[in-house]
Amino acid sequence: MTTERASRVDTERTTIRRLSRRFLPVILLAYFVAYIDRVNIGMIKPELSADIGLTDIGFGLASGLIFIGLIFFEIPSNKLAARFGTRRWITRIMLTWGVVVMAGSLVQTPWQLYVLRIALGIAEAGMAPAVFLFLAQWFPGKHRARALSLFFLSVPIAMVLGSPITGSILQSAHELLGLAGWRWVFLIEGVAAILVAPLVLRRLSDTPAKANWLPAPERAWLTETFAAEQAQREGNTPGTFRRSLTDGRVWLFSITYLLLGYGANALVYWMPTIIRKSTTALNPLQVGIISAIPFATAAVGIYVTGRLAERTEARKWHVLAPVLVSVAGFGATMVGMDNAVLAIAMTSVALAGAYAAQPQFWTMPSAYLGGAAAAGGFALINAVNNIGGFAAPYSFGWLEQLDGADNVLPFLVITVTQLLAGACVLLADHQRRKTERDAGVRGLSARI
Repeated sequence: MTTERASRVDTERTTIRRLSRRFLPVILLAYFVAYIDRVNIGMIKPELSADIGLTDIGFGLASGLIFIGLIFFEIPSNKLAARFGTRRWITRIMLTWGVVVMAGSLVQTPWQLYVLRIALGIAEAGMAPAVFLFLAQWFPGKHRARALSLFFLSVPIAMVLGSPITGSILQSAHELLGLAGWRWVFLIEGVAAILVAPLVLRRLSDTPAKANWLPAPERAWLTETFAAEQAQREGNTPGTFRRSLTDGRVWLFSITYLLLGYGANALVYWMPTIIRKSTTALNPLQVGIISAIPFATAAVGIYVTGRLAERTEARKWHVLAPVLVSVAGFGATMVGMDNAVLAIAMTSVALAGAYAAQPQFWTMPSAYLGGAAAAGGFALINAVNNIGGFAAPYSFGWLEQLDGADNVLPFLVITVTQLLAGACVLLADHQRRKTERDAGVRGLSARI
């Protein structure tokens, strides 16, 4: 290796290490708080339902209504993120949703809860696509898979730690100052978002060009690398925010992500209820701890898959293999539902696969889209996924009620959606290879 080449490799290594240490911990913390605030309703379901008269179907509806705001406001929110900068916009989002979560402590009726969940979706809209846009602006394609995996760890970590934390607040703060424990959950966990927001504003930066804390050689390497990646996209991808919203491949990515997230979106809300039905005489903290087991396994799946993806270029298989694992896990859960230990074990396998596939999926649209088109495309993909986020918990509750005590029908539907997601991954990869072949032919023709 030449001295110049060795120096460039060393600059690349130190740059990625510096970016990872500065950005990823605070991004992980921010989304950790966001996810706890989104799903804490699952842990407080019995007490909340008893106090305000909420049925199982009503709970499924309330769980999913957050996605109404996300569906309709994700795209305009990410357009504003591109305009004002992801750093400021993510900070604004955190402050807004923290206030809305705290307002949940005032809920008295199911309809008030429904309105609050829609408001929470509007407040949080744009958070995930803004983070995807931020990572695409700072981590080149070669290193993006691992950065995305570390970001997605916030979801299972939120479930692993969030369920016991919420259970502990629910149990220890019950009737404190005359308030029910679930009201304290909303108050305390809403304040957490407000406290983290200033840290996001301080640690994140909008673009490498504005990062005075980054040494000049590292800033130059980033600029050159992103310029080369953008040059490879020219002519093969939509070039504007608006065109990305009508691009066929972006819509295929959107449908794929919707299907990938369907099972995980359902179980995030229904896992505590499933645990309560398969075991007896457990207090809220114990239910939270057991509910955390599948999500702890999911964290391991995300991390291991991310490390493997960093070392190889087999992008399709880093998505497809975890999807097939999730299919096997959800199918086995459906068959072994009568055995509580087996059901939890198989659900753990299923969620490990389902969650591990999601960050690897995002390497596909982030390689395809750049600039303003990335802001639009990422927002559209996440907005369509949020349709599944609304439908999954609501349909799970409806299917469970239709199926009775067996829980077979909900898991059958989840298994089928994962199979369809795998088929979409194959189709997206086929389109990518076709585009590369066509670009190669055009390049050959130009040289001739």
